[in-house]
Amino acid sequence: MGETVEYLVADGVAFLGISNPPVNALSRAVRVALMEALDRAEECEDVHEIVLYGKGVTFPARADLAEYESGLRDPTLRDLCTRVEYCEKPVIAALHGTVYAGGCELALAAHYRVAHGATRISLPEIRVGLPPGGGGSQRLPRLIGAGPALDMLLTGAVSPVSRPPGSDLVDDVSDGAARLAAARLAQTLRSEQRGPRRLSEETAGFADPQAYQREVALRREQLPPDPESAPAQIVSLVEAAQLVPFDTGQEMEQAAFDTCLASDNSHALRHAFRAERDARRFAVAARVELPRLQRIAVLGGGPLALQITLAALNAGLGVNWGTRDPERLKEGMDQLTAMLRRGVSEGGISPQAIEKRLDLLRGGDSAEMLEGADLAIRAARGQGDLPIPRGLVQAVAIPGKVEGLGLRFTPPAFATRLLEIIHGPRATQGQRAAAVALSDRLSKVPVIVKSEGESAAGRLEAALQRAADGLVDMGLNPYDVDRIVRDWGWARPPFVMRDMIGLQDLARVPRAAGAVNWSALLAEAGRTGRAAGRGVYNWDKGDPHPDITVRTLVETQRPAQKIAPERAALLLVGAMANEGARMLEQGMLRRAADVDVVAMLALDFPRWKGGPMKAVSQQGLFRVWKFLTTTGHPDTAFWTPVPVWQDLIKNGRNFDALTGARRAAGVPGVSR
Repeated sequence: MGETVEYLVADGVAFLGISNPPVNALSRAVRVALMEALDRAEECEDVHEIVLYGKGVTFPARADLAEYESGLRDPTLRDLCTRVEYCEKPVIAALHGTVYAGGCELALAAHYRVAHGATRISLPEIRVGLPPGGGGSQRLPRLIGAGPALDMLLTGAVSPVSRPPGSDLVDDVSDGAARLAAARLAQTLRSEQRGPRRLSEETAGFADPQAYQREVALRREQLPPDPESAPAQIVSLVEAAQLVPFDTGQEMEQAAFDTCLASDNSHALRHAFRAERDARRFAVAARVELPRLQRIAVLGGGPLALQITLAALNAGLGVNWGTRDPERLKEGMDQLTAMLRRGVSEGGISPQAIEKRLDLLRGGDSAEMLEGADLAIRAARGQGDLPIPRGLVQAVAIPGKVEGLGLRFTPPAFATRLLEIIHGPRATQGQRAAAVALSDRLSKVPVIVKSEGESAAGRLEAALQRAADGLVDMGLNPYDVDRIVRDWGWARPPFVMRDMIGLQDLARVPRAAGAVNWSALLAEAGRTGRAAGRGVYNWDKGDPHPDITVRTLVETQRPAQKIAPERAALLLVGAMANEGARMLEQGMLRRAADVDVVAMLALDFPRWKGGPMKAVSQQGLFRVWKFLTTTGHPDTAFWTPVPVWQDLIKNGRNFDALTGARRAAGVPGVSR
């Protein structure tokens, strides 16, 4: 089924069914067809009301993001919403599924809205660095006021229609089909002779003008300094909704949308969205069917096993938790129950939901717990000699060598979104499919990593720490490095993280001739990290504080030198991108975007920078390449850009072109 709008008239109501699987995105073809269907219904004397609905699983859930890159063409979303709002016959939006982004704006443009009780509504454009583009910033506050509107627009939060603010956006919530509820409302409107009701004329949200402006002022105080950022634009647009005519507000929204669409931040955020979506799309071949996982076996009694078990139970997945130590299992079960019950005390979950999760849990000896499982996960050492039943997929979640299938969870496994699927030398497509099925059940983003156990997150973290040490070699002190990273926009400075992990492992890593092992130097002085109370920082009351002793110790090893903050930041990011290019060259990852996904989800790389590969692409490959090649640092094997940099620069391309699997125009990894 392609991009269509079904047209059907029954009992004087025109039903316009939008069909563009899987989420009924409002592509240009759909917008054209919908405009034509609206014209047809408006001109037909036998039609008195019009119902918009989505065929399949949802009302339109978003706009067509591909158009943001290729260029928007008429009729735009704004054109469509204007056409709906100014239709001369009542238009009812019958909502079900996920009514997000462009779909939500289309619903707001309709004169009436009814929804199935499980419907969820959101305006998440902020997550791709954009304000609404179809008039949502002007219609929404007219309906529900500045405070609730700004909450929705600035967070992109999902609102169920069962409670405010979602319930405030609809006229009726039904347990039955929304389309039938819309048909009933149409008959009521006709019998009561009620015509169109346009949000452009609504003033309920302006009932208390002073409170409205107080909400605007409060949100403006909390904004970042960039006046052209999407949050700043949204606050100004909601302010304007009260102060200027609707048409003027629409024009202001269009100008703000165009400004943000062209910004580096929005490009990076859209890249991040696509990168995560495509990681799932390319995780398995199109013809491979994913198995249905109902129950997994988690083997081991340590913290990792506990975290995986909790993640699975929260996802409604049955767990057989097996250990060879009954006391360890009991201790783990008690910890798990306490963690779940803490959710009740904090108000995030009901006691009934806790009991439902615990009903999914079984515990016992490791060998017995394999019975009835669809996937076995080894989450602790000492479980590797278990006889695995024939046909049962086994995955290794602990660090170490992987022959078949490995899983690498970013800690804590129950709260983070990345799942690295290690495709070992003997892994099969069936094993890989089982891992992707697990990722789907846990609502995680899967990234395929071809290695014998090495994780992409580990490689990137090691590159970041190696580059940070290099900057200290070049003359900066660790506190300068961390400050530069924070100022650049990354709230995960390398030396703070080093203290949190502990310095012992890095203290054992050899460094290039002429370079100091700074971790070893500090560890020898008894400064091994946060657990010891002292590392690079002093950890008084759990917070890091710089120590003049460390600064002095560093400067006795080499003279202090100044490095421009932007150069230092791009050396760190460039080193990570270079490591990403190495992983692509080695076939460990397939796409440059996968490097970015791992960096964002495992290392908290800022999404609005798009990951190291995207950040370098936006800064310019030649510029960052020049920084890397002129460090003068003795660790030349690390700082020297891999050959693909020059190939891309020569061909006028950037890392967006890298797939890691194709060749074009003589450039390794570049697709046509």
